[in-house]
This record gives sequence, C-alpha cells and structure tokens, in this order.
Amino acid sequence: MLAHAAAAAAAPGHLIFYRVGEFYEVLGADAPVVARALGLQLTRRRQKDAGDLPMCGVPTAAANSAVTRLLAAGYKVALSEQPPEPGSERPLRRMTPSTSVDAAVLTEGRPNNLCVALSEGDSVAFAWTDLSTGETGTAKVSLNGSGAALARISPSEVLVARWPEGSEILAVVLRSSGVPFSTLDPGPPPHDEARQRLLTFYGDGATDLIRGFSLAELSALSALLDYVCAVVGRLPEAMPMPRRAGMSDTMEIDAPTLRGLEVQSSASGREGSLLSVLDRTVTPLGARLLMRQLAAPLTDPATITRRLAMVRFLVEQPSIRSGCREALSGMPDALRACGRLSLGQGSPRDLGAVRGFLDRSAGAAIQLQHVEGLPPGLLSVARDLAGGASGQCSELATALRQALMTFPPVEVEAGFVVEGYDAKLDAARLVVAEGQGAIEALQARYATNTGVKNLRIRVNIVLGHHIEVPASAARRLGPEFVLRQGLANSSRFATAELDRLAAEHAAAAEAVLHAERRIFGALRSTTLAARSALTRIAHAAAALDLVCGLAQAAAEGLWVEPELSDDAELHIERGRHPVPEAALESAGRSFIPNDCHMPNAQRLWLLTGPNMAGKSTFLRQVAIIVLLAQIGSFVPAQRARIGTVDTTFRTPPVGRAKAGPCAPATAPPRGTAGCPSPSRRYPRPCPATAVRSSPRPHRTPQTDPDPSCRHSTRRRG
Repeated sequence: MLAHAAAAAAAPGHLIFYRVGEFYEVLGADAPVVARALGLQLTRRRQKDAGDLPMCGVPTAAANSAVTRLLAAGYKVALSEQPPEPGSERPLRRMTPSTSVDAAVLTEGRPNNLCVALSEGDSVAFAWTDLSTGETGTAKVSLNGSGAALARISPSEVLVARWPEGSEILAVVLRSSGVPFSTLDPGPPPHDEARQRLLTFYGDGATDLIRGFSLAELSALSALLDYVCAVVGRLPEAMPMPRRAGMSDTMEIDAPTLRGLEVQSSASGREGSLLSVLDRTVTPLGARLLMRQLAAPLTDPATITRRLAMVRFLVEQPSIRSGCREALSGMPDALRACGRLSLGQGSPRDLGAVRGFLDRSAGAAIQLQHVEGLPPGLLSVARDLAGGASGQCSELATALRQALMTFPPVEVEAGFVVEGYDAKLDAARLVVAEGQGAIEALQARYATNTGVKNLRIRVNIVLGHHIEVPASAARRLGPEFVLRQGLANSSRFATAELDRLAAEHAAAAEAVLHAERRIFGALRSTTLAARSALTRIAHAAAALDLVCGLAQAAAEGLWVEPELSDDAELHIERGRHPVPEAALESAGRSFIPNDCHMPNAQRLWLLTGPNMAGKSTFLRQVAIIVLLAQIGSFVPAQRARIGTVDTTFRTPPVGRAKAGPCAPATAPPRGTAGCPSPSRRYPRPCPATAVRSSPRPHRTPQTDPDPSCRHSTRRRG
C-alpha cells in the first residue's frame, strides 16, 4: 500500500492502475469511479490493520481498451508497472485526454489542444499544442482579453504555470469556460533556461523563432513542452514550428457567449447548434477549421472579402463545387496520422492514411486545374494542393504506393509490405513458406508411418510446435516421439526432426518481422521528413473543404452574400435564424423573417415586448448573421449590409444577475450588445437590450453568480 500511495502522490488527479502480476488493481476512492465508468464489479480488499478498501481490477490484456475508454470519458490515468528488477522503483506512466493521440479518444472534427497559461503583470501568455496534429501556437493578451483568447484556442485542458497577482480575472475566465484546469507544478522555467530549451528542441530554426516571441510566451512554451515530455515520456519528432497567433485580426468572443449563441453546441449537444446546420465539410481537417473559425470570426475586411469571393465562385459553379467535395470526400486525416508516427505510436495503417491523403489531394487539385476565373484564394489553394505531386511529397507517395498493401493492418507483425518491394523480405518470406510446407509434409509422413489419421502438428505459446494425437492412439507412436503433455482426450509429443524444422521456421519468421520493421522505420522517417509539406497541403485541403461546405450550405438555404460596410451600420432585410428555421421546416412550418436597420445615427436600441414574443430569437438571429458574415459565409437573409464587429460579449440584465441565465442581445457593426443564454431554446422572455457605439475600452469582467450571463458585442469605431 505504500507503493500505491507513492504512485498516487506522484500523479495527483489521476486514476491509479497498480499492476500486480497479470492484473491491474484499482484501489480506494478510484475504484468506484473506474467500476462505474467501465461497468466492473466493485469488491473490497481486506487489510490487516485497517478497514477494507474498495477495489476493482482489469486484466493486463484488457488494460489498453479500458484506459482508452477512461481517457475518452475525460479521466486521467496513471499505470504503476511492476519494477524491472527486485528492489527498484516502479515505473509510472501517466496518460491524459489532452496528450492522447489515440483515434478512439479523439473527436475527428475537434482539436485536442493542451494549453499552458502564464501571467505576467496585466497580461497573460498562452502556449498550446495539439499532439495529435503537431500544431503549436502562442499568444499574449491582456487579462481582460483572456476569455476570447481561450475560446479561440479551444483547449481540452489548461495548466496555469503562474496565476496573476491581485486579480481573479483569469480564474473567472477559466471557470466560466468549462475547461478543466489545474496549477502546473513545477512552475515555468526562467527566461534564459526556457530560451535554451527551445533552441535544443527546435534546433537551428529556433533562433529566428525566439526573436519574434515575447519572453512570457517562450516560458509558457517551454513549460508546455516540459509537461508533454514528463507525461508522454518523449517529445514528438519533426514537430512543426510554433506560430504566434495575433488576436487583433479576429472578433473577441468568449466561451459563455459561444454557449449562449449556441454556436458550437447547444443544451442537446451538437444538435440544435449553428454548427449542426452550417457544417457541410467532408473531411476532419475542414471540420476542425470550421470550429476554429466559428470561435474566432475575422475582422479584417480584406480577408473576409477574399473568402466571400471563394464562396461566391463555388455557389455559382455547382459542378466545380460538387467535384471538389467528391474528391475530398473520404480524405484521411494525415495530420493526426503524422502525430501518431511522430510519437512512436503509429502503425502501417497511418502510413496508408498518408498515402490516401496524397491521392485525394491530387484529385482535388485536378478539379481546380484549367478553371478560368478562379478567385485568388482558390488559386492559392490549388497551388498548394498541387504541391503533393512534386518534391518530397511525390517521392513519398510513390514509395508508399509501392510498399503498402491496399488495406494496411494496424500491427507491423501482421505483414503490410507487398510482394516484390524488398528482395530480402521476399527471400525471408520464401523460407517461411518452405518451412511451413516442410512441417505440413512431416505431418503427413508421421500420420502415414504411425497409422494415426488424426495426427496433427499444432503450435501454441507454451509448447511451440508439437504433435497432437488422440489419447487412445498415444501407445501407437514410436520411441522417437517424446511426450510433452498429456490431456484427458489427447496427448502431445515432440520429435527431434520437428524441433529442428520449428527452429528454422521461427528464425525465418523473425527475419521477416525484422525486415518489415526495418521497412516501416524507413517509411516512417520518410513521412516525417515531409511533414512540413504535408501540413501545408493539409491546410489547403481544409480551406477548400471549408469554402465548399459554406457554399453548399448557402446553396441549400438560399442564402445571400453579405455586403461589407466601412460605416457603423447594420442593415438586414428579411433575416432568418438558421437553427429554428431548420427545425420549423422539418415540421412543415416556416420561419417568419425579420428586418434590422441600424444606421450610423441610431446606435442604441431598446427592445421590449411581451413574453414569448420572439425577442431572444431576433437578437440571436442578428448576432448569428453578423458572425456568419465575418467567417466569410453567405447569410440567411434577403439582403445584408454589415460593418465589422470586433467584440461580442454578455452582460447580466438588470434584476436578473442573481436570478439565473440571461437573455441575449446582438450588436450592429462597431457597437455593443448582449447574447442569449443556453439554458432555454427559442423563443424566450428577454429584458431590454442595448446596442451602443464606443471605442474599445478597457474592461474588467464581473464576477457573477452565473458567469454565462456576461455578454456584449462591441463594434470597431
């Protein structure tokens, strides 16, 4: 029990799996949690000088699937293995959902970012990485802007390396975001030490990298990589360089606002959210990009116009749109395949995913070739997709096509290399086949010589190759047959000739396995060497999938292209909320459109009316239309002219701060407004809502009984 207590102290917050022989025991307070999550029988372990302990357990053969289920449910797990030598320490292996690259734990269309937050004065630096894709980034924002930054990062877990002194803003933001968070121990390294660690990890390319990042970001990034190394046991190979994310080019919108507007999820999960009616992506890459865009709408008019031009072209060219979607459909997730390969957890199936990804990207590039009138955005996408047919990616694709069978297995041991690719492997396979033939011929000869027709040569883990005959026929065998095992209905024997053939067969099989592992290692190295090029192609495929999906949604919903205005105005004719509209259409009913006209001279609205009059739906509708326009999508309206909105947040209505969740408000361009609560769906009573025009002020989030009640939207001006 002392060793178990030591493991629990070394991995606080983890479910401890303590190995005893061929069994993992789960003791104490962890046992009911694991038993409930896995459906195990809960028992008790007796102690001599203390009370009984709750206990459950998992056989070592089933430990991988059990741990995968626990990680998928959001638990952290630590495996305390048996010591390699008597008296030595027990190895402890920690696993968390945010550091897992297992496909059974990950959600295809969502990132799995692990984030470190480090405060410095009135600002906070964030560093995050998605080990499943290798994408790493940093950002530095004010404490007041940490909510929007955290929503943009969309982390699965946050580790706070240093809390701000004298301020609870970060704590309030983390609690209201709903993301699991904890304090990182030990804290961040000193700046000089962090700089040296990054130079060691990223190599020569880190010199320029360090110049562009603040000291706080470098410390947060170093602390993040140290944590990954401690949990995973190693750092990924060929990890892409981190990117510094600028927060000034995206709308500030925090997690409570996203929940209130039901952008990515609703009270029912994905169903009933904006994402559920907007998502027409056909690849995991595009789905994750759409999630990121919804959490961080654009504010640069030139970037929005560039994307709208891409969507417009695809709306007007349905044949090109359908051809691109068909080419992208079924595209494997090469980024996550490379993530597993970089951590030594890859398989031949991941190599097959990279091969399929390159084939699909080449097909998508063909769809955009020789097309006249392509907007600049699609020209750039086509150029990047075509990069898969040249350079490193072309050589990699050729090697994978030549080496891999059509459907590669998960394990290297199962055999994944096609015949004719490697002469040494083919020779070893021939020896294995000849050895197996010799053993089968020996079985036939023994059966003929002894007259025992039921004589069989079998193999198992304990005895290896052996001769099995019915127990009644054992006395008919000659003296060269040596008894190895006697059972009730059969007897098992060995002979010198069989032992010799079995040894030759085992040696040949080992040579085959060694050759396949050698080939796998070579293909893995070639794949990781091309990781940067693969990442660039993957980003292009995601961008194409995103705009094709937005165009498909616009064509299906008869949406219109919004007009971007340089003025502080909001003009929407016959606007519709796409979520309730879809729900009503499925019930055979129609949504009643609404207008919203807010010119420069009218910067404040007071919205009143009886309960259940649809005020919340109207407010959400305007906010959703603005958000859609600023991700570069068409909007559900007859006409929309929109100025750029730079902030959306919530404020508690008067008299409702202590009563519960608040109703929404939305903003015209360059103004402020509130947004809806996720507690109820449409329609809902709503208090008066204000929209005001003002420059971006410094603001401090209030600590409310319900943090989700804080909302407002601010426009640029």
